[in-house]
Amino acid sequence: MNNQLKISLAGILATVGLWGFLPQSEAKAGQFETTDKVVFTCVSINAAENQYATVPQIVRETRDTSEPGLLGGYPLVKREVIQVSSKPMIVWTATLSSDHPKGAYTPDRRCQAVSTRLTNLAYALGMETFADISQIGVVNHEQVVYVSPDEEPNFDNVVFTLKPGNRDKSEEILTQFKDFGQGTASDEPIIE
Repeated sequence: MNNQLKISLAGILATVGLWGFLPQSEAKAGQFETTDKVVFTCVSINAAENQYATVPQIVRETRDTSEPGLLGGYPLVKREVIQVSSKPMIVWTATLSSDHPKGAYTPDRRCQAVSTRLTNLAYALGMETFADISQIGVVNHEQVVYVSPDEEPNFDNVVFTLKPGNRDKSEEILTQFKDFGQGTASDEPIIE
């Protein structure tokens, strides 16, 4: 046999031999945990008009429970969207002034921030609970929707600031917001 063939065979045998010593992963029953949760996503609905929408989705996450992750919890192995609402919860159209260094609070930035807040609230409190404890209040001289069972509104519990055109009908906006959280929303989204 030539030397090149001998080296190739030796490499193959060594590799096969090593495989015999490596532990094999086996999928065991109960090794995976699957949970469904509500996630709010921001989508562009009319880029030319700078309009964005907060849309709820149901996401199924599968985690490997055989070993905890480095930072606690279990590693996520699969995430899939199993249902997307056919109607947006909030359509963002107004730019609000802001003292933030990045400037004005545009519809896109409002949508991204509120979608993240709503996802966190749904995860922490459950959809019906956060809808039940939503209220109207004032923070920094602006009318807001906030979530708290008994606290006054503050920067930590604000969900979103009402645009000027919605401040006169804040109770109507709050009712729409609560109805959406409880699954009884009308066909009309909140226009912010």
